[in-house]
Amino acid sequence: MAAEARTDLAPPRGLVFASVRVTPTQAVAVVVAASAIARTLAGWLRATPVYFPDEYIYSEVSRSIADHGRPLVRGASAHFPALLQPLLTAPAWLFDDVETSFRTIQLINAVVMSLAAVAVFWLARRLEITPWLAVAMAAATVAIPDMFYSAWILADPFAYPLVLAAVAAATAALDKPTKRSQVAFVVFAGLATFARVQFVVLPACFVAALVIVGLRERRLRKALGEQRLVLGLLALGLVPVFVAGPRSILGYYDSAVHLDLSPLPILRWMGADGMLLLYSSGWVLVPGALIGLALALWKPRSRAELAFATFGTLVTLAVIFEAALYAANGADRIQERYFFAILPLLALSFALYAGRGFPFRVPHALVAGAALAVSARVPLSGFSASDGKSNSPLLLAVGLLEQKVGDVGLASLFVAITVAGLSVVAAAVVFFPRFAAPVLVTVALAGSIVTSIGAVSLGHQAADNVYSTTLWPDPSYVDHSGLGKVALLETPSNDRGFITEQLFWNRSIDRLLLMPDAAPPDAFKAEPVAVGDDGSVLVDGKPFTGPLLVDAYSATTEFRGVRQVARTRIYRLLEPTGTPRLALYVTDRYFDGWLGLTGKIQLWPEEGKPLAGRLSVTLSLPPDVMATPMRLRTTDGRVREIDVKPGKATSVSLPVCSPGSWFVVYEGPVSTNIGERLVTVRATKPTFTPDPGAC
Repeated sequence: MAAEARTDLAPPRGLVFASVRVTPTQAVAVVVAASAIARTLAGWLRATPVYFPDEYIYSEVSRSIADHGRPLVRGASAHFPALLQPLLTAPAWLFDDVETSFRTIQLINAVVMSLAAVAVFWLARRLEITPWLAVAMAAATVAIPDMFYSAWILADPFAYPLVLAAVAAATAALDKPTKRSQVAFVVFAGLATFARVQFVVLPACFVAALVIVGLRERRLRKALGEQRLVLGLLALGLVPVFVAGPRSILGYYDSAVHLDLSPLPILRWMGADGMLLLYSSGWVLVPGALIGLALALWKPRSRAELAFATFGTLVTLAVIFEAALYAANGADRIQERYFFAILPLLALSFALYAGRGFPFRVPHALVAGAALAVSARVPLSGFSASDGKSNSPLLLAVGLLEQKVGDVGLASLFVAITVAGLSVVAAAVVFFPRFAAPVLVTVALAGSIVTSIGAVSLGHQAADNVYSTTLWPDPSYVDHSGLGKVALLETPSNDRGFITEQLFWNRSIDRLLLMPDAAPPDAFKAEPVAVGDDGSVLVDGKPFTGPLLVDAYSATTEFRGVRQVARTRIYRLLEPTGTPRLALYVTDRYFDGWLGLTGKIQLWPEEGKPLAGRLSVTLSLPPDVMATPMRLRTTDGRVREIDVKPGKATSVSLPVCSPGSWFVVYEGPVSTNIGERLVTVRATKPTFTPDPGAC
C-alpha cells in the first residue's frame, strides 16, 4: 500500500473541485468529452481531405451505401473488405451538401476515437493500476498526436478504440476465461479487422499468447480447454477464407498475397518503425515501460499482467512487422498509421512499473542512457528528412518545427537537445518515487499535446494549400453548376490527389475518362478514351457528348462545341453546345506555364476545313537559371533549335499547313525543378492564327 500511495496521482476516493467530488470514472468521462470537443473543433478547421486515394475511397464507398445500399466506386463494385467505417458513416452522406457530410463524419470520428480512453482505463483497472494513474493513462491515450486522424475520412478512428478494446478483452479472457470476455474478444477483434484488415493478426496473437501463457504456467492442455469457445469461433471465421480463397476475401487488398518477404529490408524497416514508436510514445516513459514489460513477463504479479504483457508484445511485433512489410514492398517510408494503436500499451507498461514503486532504479537510468545513445545514432531528423510525413503525425510536427526555424540543421539540434533532456529527466526522477509518476506522466502528456498541435497545424497548412490551388472559392462547384452528371477528363502526368479532390467534393462526377497515357488515380473504374480525327473524345469508339471537367494540371486544352461554366486554377468545367471537339492539346505544359522535358502541341481543324495559318508561342526563363536549348520537330519532320536565355522571352512562330490534325513535338534538358516537377522553360498558351496563304 505504501508503494501505491507514492505512485498514485491523486487521493483514491476522488478530487474535489468547487466542493464537488470527482471520481476517477467521472474524470474519464470528462477526458473523453474534452477530447471529442477539441478534436472536432480542430478537425473543422481542416479545409479539405488531402490523404488520397484513401479518404476518397472510404467516402465514395460510404455514400454509395447511403445512395444504393451497396459498396460502389464510380458505379462499379468496390470489392472493399474494410467496410465498418463506410457502413457506420453512411447516414452522414444523406445530407445533400458534401461540406455538411464531411463535418458530420469528423464529429463522429472524434467521438468514436476518444472512446479509446474508456478501453484503456478499464484495462488499467483490470491490471490493478491505481485509479488516478489509470485516468492519466486514459488521458495519454487521447493525447497522442495520431488522434489527428479523427479529422480524416479513414478507418483509423474506428479501429483505434476497437483494437484497444480487443486487447482489454483478450487480457480478461486469458486471465479468467468467461463466456462474456471470450465473446467480447471475438467481437472486438472481428470489428477491428472489419475496420482495418491489418488487424486480422489479433486472433493469431491471441492463440499464440494462449500457448505461451499455458506453457509458462505448465497448464497448456487445461488452458486450451478453457478457450474452446474462442478457438471454435475463430475456426468458424476461417471457413469463408477456405471456401472463397484469400484473394476473394481481401478484394482491394489482394496484392498482399504477393508481397516480397525478403527478411533484410523488413528487419531494417522494423527497426525504423520501432524507433519511431519509442519517439511517439513520449520518450520519458520508454525506460519505465520497457522495465515494466520485462517485469510483467518475468515476474508477473498476476495472470492478468502476464496475459497483457504477452498478448500486447505479440500484437506490437505483428503490427510493426506489417508496417515494415508495406514499406519494404514499395512504400519506402514510415507507416505510423499501421502501429499507432499500440502506443497506449507502452503507457500501460510504464504504469505497471510505477505501480511497483519504481524498482531497479539504476537499471532504469541505464536504460534511459542507452535510449539516449540510440537516439543519437538514429536521430528523429533522419526520419523527418524522408518522404511521407503524412503517414506520421510526429514527423509532421518535426516538419513544422523545421519550417518555423528555417534551418533543418538547427531544428534537428533542437530535437536532439529535447530528447537528451527528456532522457535525463527519465533517468533522474525515478530516484524520487513520490514525484516520479506525476512528473513523468505530465511531461509525456505535455509533449504529446505540443506534438499534436504541430501535426495538426502542418496538416491544416497542407489542406489550405490544396484548397486554394484546386477548389477555391467553391469546392462543390461542379455540383452547384446544375449540369447534372459530369465526366472528369484526366490528362497525362496529372496530380492524382487533385483529381480525387474533385471526385470527393462533387458527387455529380460519375465517370472518369483517361486521355491516352493518363494513369488512373486509384484501382477502380476508369474509361480510356481516344481522340478522333476531328478532335472528338471517343469512348468505346463513340464521341462523348456530355459535360466535361477537364484536368489542366499538366496539359492545356481548347475545345470547340462547348461553353466554359466554371474554372479553378487546375480544372475547366465545360457545358456542351454541340459535340465537344479538341482544337488545341498541349501535353506536359503545367498550369503555371512550365514545360516538362518532352511533350506535344497538337491542333485540329474546324469541320470541313484544312489547317492553314501560324502557331505562335513565347518561351522564357527566369533570370536565375541557366540557358536552355529547346528542340522542336513538326509533323513533316522539320526540326528547329531555339536557345532560350535567362531573363528573356523568345517568340516562336511556326507555319501550319495540313488537311487534318497537325502537331509539333518539343523537348529540352532540365533547367530547374518546381517541387518534384522537372521542367525546361516557361511557355505562353500557344495560339493559332488562321492564314489561308500559309498553304
